[in-house]
Amino acid sequence: MKKLIFCRRKHFWQILVSARFRTFVSPAIFTDSEVLEAEDWYTTRVIQDKDLLRKSQDNSGAGLHVLDLIDQGSMQADRTFYSKLLKRCTQMGKLREGKMVHAQPNQFTISSVLKASGNGTTDKRGRQLHAYCLKCGYDSDVYVGSSLVDMYARYGHMVDAWSIFDGLVTKNEVSWNALIAGHARKGETENALRLFCKMQREDFKATHFTYSSLCTACASTGSLEQGKWVHAHVIKSGGRLVAFVGNTLLDMYAKSGSIEDAKKVFDRLVKRDVVSWNSMLTGYAQHGLGKKTVQHFQEMMTSGVEPNDITFLSVLTACSHAGLLDEGQHYFELMNKYKVKPDVSHYVTMVDLLGRAGLLDRAQKFISEMPSEPTAAVWGALLGACRMHKNMELGAYAAERVFELDPHDSGPHILLYNMYASAGRWHEAVKVRKMMKESGVKKEPACSWVEIENSVHMFIANDDTHPQWEEIRQMWEKISGKIREIGYVPDTSHVLLFVDQQEREVKLQYHSEKLALAFALLNTPPGSTIRIKKNIRVCGDCHSAIKYVSKVVAREIIMSLKYEKHCGMDVNPLHDCPSPSPTWHPDFKGYFGSKITINYPLNDLKETMENMRAEYSHVLKAEKTRDMNILDERTSNIVSKKDELNCTYLLSL
Repeated sequence: MKKLIFCRRKHFWQILVSARFRTFVSPAIFTDSEVLEAEDWYTTRVIQDKDLLRKSQDNSGAGLHVLDLIDQGSMQADRTFYSKLLKRCTQMGKLREGKMVHAQPNQFTISSVLKASGNGTTDKRGRQLHAYCLKCGYDSDVYVGSSLVDMYARYGHMVDAWSIFDGLVTKNEVSWNALIAGHARKGETENALRLFCKMQREDFKATHFTYSSLCTACASTGSLEQGKWVHAHVIKSGGRLVAFVGNTLLDMYAKSGSIEDAKKVFDRLVKRDVVSWNSMLTGYAQHGLGKKTVQHFQEMMTSGVEPNDITFLSVLTACSHAGLLDEGQHYFELMNKYKVKPDVSHYVTMVDLLGRAGLLDRAQKFISEMPSEPTAAVWGALLGACRMHKNMELGAYAAERVFELDPHDSGPHILLYNMYASAGRWHEAVKVRKMMKESGVKKEPACSWVEIENSVHMFIANDDTHPQWEEIRQMWEKISGKIREIGYVPDTSHVLLFVDQQEREVKLQYHSEKLALAFALLNTPPGSTIRIKKNIRVCGDCHSAIKYVSKVVAREIIMSLKYEKHCGMDVNPLHDCPSPSPTWHPDFKGYFGSKITINYPLNDLKETMENMRAEYSHVLKAEKTRDMNILDERTSNIVSKKDELNCTYLLSL
């Protein structure tokens, strides 16, 4: 009786279809005639309501029941209806089902399928769809063309994306944004900014997606000045700072070493979502501000925002860098309360937390109790802790596990070599180097760079190719004398070479970050912040020296490098920044008419080193040590042919 009363209500058919479509409720409680009548109503209703398919947000696949009705002949639909079905399929990630929709597609249908194809791991399907567009004559359509540009940009095929973009008779903001976003994803800040300026000159209005992509590009290279330039455009465009743009802005400031500016952006956001909170948490964690991270997490809980896996990863990272052992364990256990399942990153961070605290046995036990097989990253975290606390036996065991899982990663090999070399166990160290050579594993050369007046200057160790080399050398010798007066003592334990004490100190003098710092002191006004970027970790001696230099010159010095950030006045653990290309690019006019020289990474580090040699027509000087001959000029590795036990490599350039 209750069912009959319910069936006679005004919105019975809508309720029935919504239940069937959104939640896949079994139709068993209704009669066949009721279901068929509801389906007839649905055929008409769904065409009128353009958003009905979109409103089905679950990924259960319930909405695909409509396709079954069409195949059975129970529903008749036109091209518009098919387009809506296809759009919903792509939103749900059901590309295969979407391709089964067998009506003649229009440009909107093709655009939806291309968007889904761009999220794939291979471009095979996308190229097939591109061929279909050419066959149907849709390739010149602005909607299809923009989707093709976006698809190839997502694949990273920027040449193909540019080819399609140039072939469009009519362009819109979507096509411009797709191309800018593609360059941003590849870390090509220069190209993204150039394209943005061209977009402005051709009177296309920048959107939230434009600004978000530009901020992402600047964040990937830690380009603070260019990021501020983009921020100025956002302000000039008017309107409120929405979370979509604000999140990328504060992420850019945090990754560029300006956590204070990131906090200002966060405070001005009209609405904060979980991404906003996570961006600030990640920024605090990267700067080593453990207590601020924990405090910010508590504020997030108070605001009612539900934490996710990124939230807990940021908090655990901050606890690890700040040595907050108890707090880290508490937040790891708290993940169960919020039904967040730990992944590999969380386990790696916990091993790092226990390892930094010197609890190596507990770290090993934690690994053995993992619900899944530990990865190379997990064992690598334990190896790093063993290197820190000089536990040779456990470190060797962890290294063996890493080599089994990822034999081509140079990082674990270098850690193991450093561990043996620092303990004076040269025989074992030579074996590690021999294994690297036989496996074809090469160490990434170290380089540092500094941005001054929108130009990037790159340095490597003992680099005398810079036009201001003599001034740089004199500046560092002068500043080195001053920091020795206030207590700096060179830590020669970081020179892992078989040489005497005096020669070890000489090796420490001209590390790449010290040269970049001396250059910045020469070319920046007193009191200004110095931001130096490096592609690998800073050695302990340079870490200490930078702290003393910061005190002597009374300036904040921020080092950006892989994984950690070092701040001169309050040295804290930073983020990954790619290395810059040394090729100088011509100036171009910015939106405000100011000239901007941009020199950002367009190549990987190996190409950078080769370009540098070609540009200066100079081969890097080989280090001369006792009875050693050069075997590898490209990486400045030095090896002894006479005595294998004296074989040493320059690990810290």
